[in-house]
Amino acid sequence: MSSPKMTINIIGAGLSGLVFGRCLRKRGIPFTIYDRDTATQGSTRHKYGITLYPWAFRPLLKYLDIDEITFRKTLAVDAAIGGVGRIASKHDTEDGPPFRANRRKLERMLSQDMDVKWGHGLEYVETKQAGYTTYFLKDHDLLQSWHNNLAIAADGPHSHFRKELAPKSTFKILPYAVYNGKRRVEAKMFEELYAPHMQAANVIERRLGQTLLQITVNERTEDLVSISYTYSRPAKALADALFKPERSTSGASQVPDELFAEIASLEKLDGPFKDVFNADEMRKDRLLNWLMRSVSVGSDELHTAAEKGVALIGDAAHATPILGGYGANAAIRDGVELAEFIFEHEDNDLEMFYEQRHRKWQSEVQASEAELAKMHGQATPSL
Repeated sequence: MSSPKMTINIIGAGLSGLVFGRCLRKRGIPFTIYDRDTATQGSTRHKYGITLYPWAFRPLLKYLDIDEITFRKTLAVDAAIGGVGRIASKHDTEDGPPFRANRRKLERMLSQDMDVKWGHGLEYVETKQAGYTTYFLKDHDLLQSWHNNLAIAADGPHSHFRKELAPKSTFKILPYAVYNGKRRVEAKMFEELYAPHMQAANVIERRLGQTLLQITVNERTEDLVSISYTYSRPAKALADALFKPERSTSGASQVPDELFAEIASLEKLDGPFKDVFNADEMRKDRLLNWLMRSVSVGSDELHTAAEKGVALIGDAAHATPILGGYGANAAIRDGVELAEFIFEHEDNDLEMFYEQRHRKWQSEVQASEAELAKMHGQATPSL
């Protein structure tokens, strides 16, 4: 168990940070979580569905004091109508079936009775002095030293800690044009048009050549159904108006007219696909251009982080593309595994933690890239 004098600061109230905090709380170890969002944003963000696998969430259940059936029924995207987040059986694993959960519900469950310091965004990180990492939060300065303190870098794929401690580990932009939208559908229409095609599942997809169409349920109630949909295809070798690898973060909401022209040209759509992938209706929705990115921090840079007393976890250490990856599941697993490592090692030897997990992290990133290609009918991602 960690030293009672140790200060544990968790930067980021996403899944990996919240899971890690929940595990520490169960053991009575003090910590503080900081997040850039305001309290208002923190209570309403991430209103979308995620697929949770047993290999990720089962080790967490003992820290939540909840059984698996209750966990599934509480978080399922269709819990309000008695559902359990069912997904087509082709996604089942040896450990059992995954299920579709609402991420906001999961984060609320994890953060219950935990004090999150909202509105404390990480401004920048410095590592000028040997053995020390200094990081500055909005309206709150903290000095981090390996000897008495531990910084948990759970600050996501754009991690400030990774940029400072692992500058060689940058995004790999995979060659796919991907656009995601959200929409609300009246329950009656969903039952008549969508449900017969979805066959009691909460995810449905169709591939047209190398183009993939997906529709997923985010939350289903007796009156409304919130859905997300994704249009994705490999980037074209020559000029591609839909593939913008150099776009800024703010540029995600800039959708080219060429997208709607492509959508309008799709043939042989029926049922929910014909309803959702309608160019005129899509123009009314909130659309985002998703970049398929991956990051895998090298062993030498993880060694540097260990020397500075910084634990990179989740997307900060090994981000996978949104499609084809297991980001939410890896984040949950990282939070539990790091907490249990700290419980077992009083010296908090982060280098040992990284050594035990680095190869697995690397292989998972590579596997996610291969899965993304497979989803589009390719052998490997390529231009």
